[in-house]
Amino acid sequence: MEYRKIGTTGMKVSKIGFGASSLGAVFHPLKEEVGMNAVHTTLDNGINFIDVSPYYGHLKAETGLGKALKDVDRHLYYLSTKVGRYGKDGENS
Repeated sequence: MEYRKIGTTGMKVSKIGFGASSLGAVFHPLKEEVGMNAVHTTLDNGINFIDVSPYYGHLKAETGLGKALKDVDRHLYYLSTKVGRYGKDGENS
């Protein structure tokens, strides 16, 4: 895997990232176990940059990613996120 340094932060981020929108079933239904396996396979192959957002599946992607990463050493990955938007009862507005 190729990595890129981010400025003078000391962070070395994989050139390829994992987009976690699929964990939120944005494109089609996804069994939680399949999503967790995808995250673990990603990390096992040296990808350490994961993009997620509260907007992906009304927190479903973040929740699933959290479960997948629960027992993973925090120094093995970087998370990227963005501001989510919610309306009443967590519905996107």
